[in-house]
Amino acid sequence: METTEFYGLVQEASHADTTDSAEIASEAVFETLGETLTAGEAENVAAQLPSELAGHLEDVDHDGSGYDREAFVERVGEHLRETELDPDEAERYTQGVTDALAAALTQRELQDMKAQLGVEIHSLFEGVDIDREAV
Repeated sequence: METTEFYGLVQEASHADTTDSAEIASEAVFETLGETLTAGEAENVAAQLPSELAGHLEDVDHDGSGYDREAFVERVGEHLRETELDPDEAERYTQGVTDALAAALTQRELQDMKAQLGVEIHSLFEGVDIDREAV
């Protein structure tokens, strides 16, 4: 998958106004996800993404933060405060990015990644409206 394709999926899933908004949201979610995963798992996920996206997962402190869903979305909002996007829309952007990520990863990698996340976060990667076959 190309970077522009990924951003297009995020834009559609999150109802973002522009591709730039989808890019900013993706960076915020990937940075938060990277903080949550171990370095090894972040590398495994990043290996299935375009290099422009992979760095946002890999280039953070991997402290294995045990976020629940609310704390995860709140952390995304903190990242968004440093941008032009409204941090109050963090839930919408988070869901759009995680939908696109779930569609981009193989089922095995998605399951491996979810195994490192708190059960409360799993719902972000379920009920994905993006057709995997179209990716």
